[in-house]
Amino acid sequence: MKSYWQVYSPTLESMMLSHDATYLAENEQNEILSYLPHYQGKRVLELGAGIGRFTCKLAGTASEVVAVDFMDQYINENRKRNQHYGNIDFKCADVTKLDFPPSSFDLVFSNWLFMYLSDEETQQVFRKVVNWLTPGGHFFMRESCYHQSGNMKRNENPTLYRTPLQYSQMLHRVSESEKAAYKIIRGKSILAYIHYHGNPNQLCFLVKRVEGEECNHLTQFLKRRETVLDIQQTERMFGYGWFSTGGEYSTREFLMKLDLVPGQRVLDVGCGTGGAAFYMARHYGVHVHGVDLSTNMIHLAIERQGKLELDLKKRAQFEISDIMTVELEDEAYDVIYSRDSILFIKEKDQLFEKLYKWLKPGGTLFFTDFCYGSSSHNHSNDFHNYVNNEKQYYLSSVTSCMEELQKVGFDVRVDDLQQEFLNILNTELSAFTTTRQAFINDFSEKDYNTLSTLWANKIRWTQEKQLTWASFTAHKKTTNTTTTTNNTNTNGH
Repeated sequence: MKSYWQVYSPTLESMMLSHDATYLAENEQNEILSYLPHYQGKRVLELGAGIGRFTCKLAGTASEVVAVDFMDQYINENRKRNQHYGNIDFKCADVTKLDFPPSSFDLVFSNWLFMYLSDEETQQVFRKVVNWLTPGGHFFMRESCYHQSGNMKRNENPTLYRTPLQYSQMLHRVSESEKAAYKIIRGKSILAYIHYHGNPNQLCFLVKRVEGEECNHLTQFLKRRETVLDIQQTERMFGYGWFSTGGEYSTREFLMKLDLVPGQRVLDVGCGTGGAAFYMARHYGVHVHGVDLSTNMIHLAIERQGKLELDLKKRAQFEISDIMTVELEDEAYDVIYSRDSILFIKEKDQLFEKLYKWLKPGGTLFFTDFCYGSSSHNHSNDFHNYVNNEKQYYLSSVTSCMEELQKVGFDVRVDDLQQEFLNILNTELSAFTTTRQAFINDFSEKDYNTLSTLWANKIRWTQEKQLTWASFTAHKKTTNTTTTTNNTNTNGH
C-alpha cells in the first residue's frame, strides 16, 4: 500500500483519484458532514485522515481530534494545513496496529479506508472501534463499492470493491464479548456522485454502538430479516424487482392517480428492491428517495440501479435507515409513497407526524397496507400466529388508521380493496403454480410449498374477513403563509 500511494503527491486530486475533484470535493464534503451525528465538544478519531479534507471541519466543531494516516507525506501536509486549530493530535500509524483505551472517542470517522484493507484486517479494526467508542458512540465510514469510481489513470489498483451487503455483514458480526454491537443507523449512496456521474456506488454507513437490551433486540431483528435468497424467492411471486401486492400491475394503477410530474421529489418508504422507485423515475421523470430498514433489500436496489441507463440512475437514491429515527428535510417531498410497509410500525401516530412534516404544503401521502378485516375479534390461531409471531406486524383497522391520519391534519380518502386483494392473490398464486418446476430447480420444493401455502392462507384469511387491504390517500393542506418550493429542486440533503 505504501508503494501504491507513494506514486501520488498529497493533493486533492490524488486523494480523490479523480480529475473532477474540485467540483466533487465541496459537494460531497458538505453532504457527508450533514450525515454525522452531533459532535460539538466531542472527542473524534479520524482514520485515514490524508491531507485533512475532513480534519479541518471536524476540528472546528469537536473538542479534540486524533487524525491518523499511514503515509508520512499525507499526515505532514495535514499538519501543515490544520495544526493552527490547536486541538488535533496528528499520528502517522498503521490503523491495524493502533490501540486506544476503551471509551476513548464519541465518534470514529473514516473516509476511503477499509477498501484498502483485507477482510481480516477490516474485521479486526471494526472490533477495535466498537471498544474505543463510548456507549452510544457513533462510527461513520465511507467506501467505494462494486467498482472503481475515480477517473484518474492507475498503473495498479489494489482496492477491494466490496458490496454494501458485505460491509453490513462484517459490522453485524462484531460484538464485544456479546456486550456491545453495531446498529446501522443509515447506509446510503453519496448524492454528489449520483448527480454528477450517475454513480450510486459511493456508500457511507453511520452506525451506533449499542449494548444491553438494545443489543438483544438488534440480535433478534437480524435473525428475523429476509435473506437475499428469501427476497429472490418472493420476487418470483410478485415479479422481478417487486416486493408488494400486485407488483408492477398494482403500482401502475395506483400511480396513475397521483398526478406525478417531472422534477418532483418522492419519498418511497419501505422501498424494497427499488421496483416502484425505478418505475416512477422512468415513467414520470421524478426524483425518488427510497428508504428501507433491510440491508439486503437496499443492497439489491443499489446493485440494480448501477445497471440502468445514466439518466435513470441520476433520478434515484436508496438508503438503509429506520424511518422512525432518520432525520429528513422538512417540506422536502411532493409525494410520499409506501406499499404494504406501515404495518411494521407500532407508533403509527408518530410516523404520520413525521411524514406530514416532510411533505410540502399541498403534498400527498399515498400508501397501501394490510389491515384487520371486519371480523377483527374472531381471529384463527394460524392468522394470529402469522401476524404476531412470524411477521410481528402491527395491524390496525382501516378506520383507526384513517383517524390517526386525520389527527395529524391530513385530508384523507380511504379505499377498502378487499375484493381487489383477493383477485390479485388468486392471480399471483395461479401464475406461480405454473412455474413450479422452474422454481424448485432454482430453490427447493420446500420453499415452493412454503410460499404457495402462505398465499393460500392469505386468500382464506381475506375470504373470512380476518384480513383486508386498503389504500390511503392523504393530502397536506396548502397554507397561505408557506411558499411552495420549486418542483425541479433535486437536492437530497
